[in-house]
Amino acid sequence: MARVKKIMFVCTDNTCLSNMAAAVFEGIRGEREISVASRGLVVLFPEPINQKTVAILKSHHLELLEEEAKPLERKDFIPGTLVLTMTAAEKHQVKERFPEMPNIFTLREFTGQEGDIVEPLGGTLADYGACYEHIDLLTKVAAEIIFKEETENDSVGM
Repeated sequence: MARVKKIMFVCTDNTCLSNMAAAVFEGIRGEREISVASRGLVVLFPEPINQKTVAILKSHHLELLEEEAKPLERKDFIPGTLVLTMTAAEKHQVKERFPEMPNIFTLREFTGQEGDIVEPLGGTLADYGACYEHIDLLTKVAAEIIFKEETENDSVGM
């Protein structure tokens, strides 16, 4: 995979899961020149982020990158964009809409695992917290993979 210049976390409505992952990645990105964004596949209007998501992120001292849901659009892609979806169905939808984009994976797939990340829609704050813990772990593993490739690419270029 080419050097990652932008990481795009994508979920269905961009009000929960992709925002959690983007906030975690932004929190560990440091000075690396990788931009981070969060988008949704079915965003009909700029809906506010789920309040339980906001509460969980605040409890972990993380901030939202966006205040409202935003749809995934062609203009969101730059060369070197890595798209990480939460489910296989979302990955399939992104590939159908943007067939020319090469680096599209589920977050679990990218980290060597199988299955989907299920949104705790309608669940308790504890359900959202458990979901956050899962996304936090997967996002940190994904970051390690990206940062390792970045380091290896730098050493090859020397």
